[in-house]
This record gives sequence, C-alpha cells and structure tokens, in this order.
Amino acid sequence: MTKRAATKRVEFVSTRNRVEKLGIKPGMDVLLLGIETDKTFVAELRAAGANVRSSGTTPVAMVFATFGHRDDLRRLPRLVKLIPADGVIWTLRPKGSRDLTESEMMRAGKDAGLVDVKVVSFSDTLTAEKFVVPVARRSTHSNS
Repeated sequence: MTKRAATKRVEFVSTRNRVEKLGIKPGMDVLLLGIETDKTFVAELRAAGANVRSSGTTPVAMVFATFGHRDDLRRLPRLVKLIPADGVIWTLRPKGSRDLTESEMMRAGKDAGLVDVKVVSFSDTLTAEKFVVPVARRSTHSNS
C-alpha cells in the first residue's frame, strides 16, 4: 500500500463584484422588494445599467425579495408570476436565522415550481439564493 500525499485545500477568492456575481446585465429590468432602501445596492445596480424599480406587476428579468421569517414564504409563488421563463428570483434571508432556515427556503422554492441554482453571500447579514424555472418547464411557464 502506498501512502497518499496530503492535498492542501486551496481557497478560491472571486475578484468579481457583487453585481457581476448576481448576473446583472445592462438594460436588465430588476424589481427590489424589501431591499430597495439599500442605497449602496441600488447604486450598484444603476451603475451596471439595470432598470431598477420597487413596485409593479409587469414582468421583470430579475427579482430580489427579502424573507425574514418562514411566514414570509407564502409570497414566493406570487413572485414566480413576475418573471419570464428564463427569469431569476433571488431570495434574501438573514444569515444564521432560526426564523427561516436554508432548508425551509429551498423547500419553498421547490413548492413554488422553482429550482435553486446558486447561493451567495449577499452582505454581512444576508444570504441570497438564486431560483429559476426548471429548463424542462420553461416552455409552459406563464407570467400572466
């Protein structure tokens, strides 16, 4: 038997800024719900060329919505109607909260017909989970 050499874990530190990590593109319509008072984030979105709004019912490419408690999860299915088949919903929840866990958020996304595809640290206090319509169901997705 040969002895395996110990492998050293290498940490990857991204050099991309928050807007790049979240997939914001110039001209993208973005809806902010519960995060619209974050002036730094709004400024980042506008600097990236996004069209930012904090209300309305017309479809948008991307939704950012805050969820502070498991009771807030009932809002998620309504948000699905605001995105096109290739749209994105980023859910923002407090890090380490007992009022809303990662597994509860993932389950709520699945129950709303979405799949989770990415988790990022949004800020020092918020975690963001990216949800999308599954590719197999995009042809039948309706946002009307």
